[in-house]
Amino acid sequence: MEFVNIAEFRQNASAVFDRLEQHGEVVVLKNGRPVGFLVAAGASDLDAYRVAFHRARAQRAAEHLRASAIAPKRIAEAIRKTRRELRTRERAPAARR
Repeated sequence: MEFVNIAEFRQNASAVFDRLEQHGEVVVLKNGRPVGFLVAAGASDLDAYRVAFHRARAQRAAEHLRASAIAPKRIAEAIRKTRRELRTRERAPAARR
């Protein structure tokens, strides 16, 4: 796998694509962090790569949703807390009378 910074990519894209043909994969970096991933693909492989990419992206999105999901116990706790607060507010005006 080859790495290229974004400035080099902008200035010499042709050479980067030559490296892509040679090595099959090139990671584009911006400030040392990956921002793009180039994969050499011929016309016969293009559709298979596109399908694989979309599957991987969907899987990553699903994993992100699972990781950020709130546990049912925490949801129940939040509901109980909110109900307590509402009951307290409902009683407050009666106590002032």
